[in-house]
Amino acid sequence: MAKVQIIRDARGGPAFAVVPWPEYRRLVGSGADDAEDAAILERARAENDEWFPAEVANRIAEGENVLRVIREWRGLTQAELAKKTGRATQYISQLETGKRAIGRKTAKVLAPALKVSADVLSD
Repeated sequence: MAKVQIIRDARGGPAFAVVPWPEYRRLVGSGADDAEDAAILERARAENDEWFPAEVANRIAEGENVLRVIREWRGLTQAELAKKTGRATQYISQLETGKRAIGRKTAKVLAPALKVSADVLSD
């Protein structure tokens, strides 16, 4: 079985289980098909929603640094991101450790290299 995330209630008991989509479809025997999934994604794109894999969203929700999570998801090192954006590797490191805040201007520079909107990155 695929990795499952358990969301607990206020008393610590299990309240919800989050499973990967293919596993969910297998468990409930969904008649949904790839065309339906594609339609859902297309509606999200039309509404300018940003979608991330559950692992990425979970890491961000748990408080990890957004820049680090997205950079790692995109398979970039700090040095590679620095080179793509004309910034110093040390500067990227400071942004990821919280020693520097990611302002709007910086987010606009980093976002294209990470293929996300600046809104996702800015504090």
